[in-house]
Amino acid sequence: MRKSIVLSVGFLVCFLLIHGNPRGQEQSERSSQRFGINYQPKLNDEAKTKIMILATPHLSELQDCLRPSALESLLNVVQKFKPDVIGVESIPPTILEDMERRGGYFNEIIEYFAKSQVESGHEMQKLLKISRAEAEDQADALLQSKSALDADTRLKLTGYLLAAYDYDSAVLQWSYLPENARRQNTVLSSEISAKLNESLSSPNERFSIGLALAKRLGLQKVVGIDDHFDEELLHRVSVQFSKEIEGNSELKAVTQSKFYADSAKRLGAACHNGDELLRYYLYLNSPGYTSTDVAMQWGVWFRTKLPSGLDRSRVAQWEVRNLNIASRIREATVTYPGKRMLVIIGAGHKPFLDSYLSRMLDVKLVQLNELVKASR
Repeated sequence: MRKSIVLSVGFLVCFLLIHGNPRGQEQSERSSQRFGINYQPKLNDEAKTKIMILATPHLSELQDCLRPSALESLLNVVQKFKPDVIGVESIPPTILEDMERRGGYFNEIIEYFAKSQVESGHEMQKLLKISRAEAEDQADALLQSKSALDADTRLKLTGYLLAAYDYDSAVLQWSYLPENARRQNTVLSSEISAKLNESLSSPNERFSIGLALAKRLGLQKVVGIDDHFDEELLHRVSVQFSKEIEGNSELKAVTQSKFYADSAKRLGAACHNGDELLRYYLYLNSPGYTSTDVAMQWGVWFRTKLPSGLDRSRVAQWEVRNLNIASRIREATVTYPGKRMLVIIGAGHKPFLDSYLSRMLDVKLVQLNELVKASR
């Protein structure tokens, strides 16, 4: 009896080896359809690297309306996140250097998005007789030194950061200097000093939010995470694209929509009042706003039906830009495992960045409404 059982089991094993297990094969086929990453690390949320994408309007457009004090309520809430690194919407120094080298259309991007960075950088490179990369090395050496940063050292550091195209970090270092040290400095020209002073009081969110928080937290640098390489993709066909979308009724409906008109009106009414401005930021960072914004601003390109297909190319271009930005954000967190990064960026980027970064193995997203709830 025992022998017959053993023979039967042996026969079954041989049969399965030759013919396969139909059920096992079916399970294997089902499993093979699960593309992507299924692995989940054994980390609780608290142990993961926390990233907060703070969607913002471009505050420079509110120059005639925005009072600096109106940002206090927002700053007080976001400060509780205690970021170890802050990312702002400016082009990283190494990318600017690459754009300069490539020339052509990238010169227009530099002129429009990074004129102060590059002009100040050229002036300081000439004055210090140093290359951009060498200036970056010198700045890093000063920042990594265990010595305290006195006024003279901060002035040198500001010069090196400017020469390295790290304009935002240079403004941060400038902000730490006493006013008399800024006024009497012999390192920077009067023109560059005036630019830095102007940036200190600028409503631009890079400075009014990013720099303000960095200074409150004692950080020594901010990180540029923007990317404009995507724009070259459609530059060569921009004339054709403009002709095809001219007068398009679908696009006109979006630009004239009640959704964006109400949002602009709400922002205008909030720019004097701190509590109202915080509520506006909560609205701008809410799932309701972001989902509607994507459906309107990007969904429209699936309704325009351009003969050339350039409407679909426009969506792809935007996704390329946000994938590149997501990569720069993740790069900035490489040396901050398990710590916190705040990213201050235009509202249209948030849903895409949240989507991409939420798929990272070691990232936990934090939302503004969570901080507000925790502070009550």
